[in-house]
Amino acid sequence: MQYRRFLPLVLLAGVACGDDTAAPAQPRDGAIITFAFDQLPDTLRVHVRDSATIAEAERRVATGVGSRMPVGPIVRGAGVDTRYPFHYVPDSLRLSDLAMEVCDGRPMRTPAQVNEFFLLATGNANAPRATWCPWGAHPISVERVGAR
Repeated sequence: MQYRRFLPLVLLAGVACGDDTAAPAQPRDGAIITFAFDQLPDTLRVHVRDSATIAEAERRVATGVGSRMPVGPIVRGAGVDTRYPFHYVPDSLRLSDLAMEVCDGRPMRTPAQVNEFFLLATGNANAPRATWCPWGAHPISVERVGAR
């Protein structure tokens, strides 16, 4: 029972030592890019911090020209779009027209679907991250967050 008095300190230390893959519910920097999926009624909101990716998404939304497909590592846990049990690592998302990774065009709504994708992409359903590139996705809006 002596451990109980240390439990709050252990929990606080775990929160303080979180990694940079966590997506805050209310980002303070970067942008929120909304992607639509070809031939699906779904959208996905993504927190992005890379300025070149944000600029490319803005160009694509404004002109219809440029790279369209999001490519980058995803991790488990909801990000700014709480409908999904995963999120992109905010500093690592890029836009592309081609990808070498195992790609999948459908959004994953359940942890089981995410585990299945991780298994296919990495060979390990419990891998900490996997690169996801939904080939039918394209940016439809960009909302800048915080100072530019």
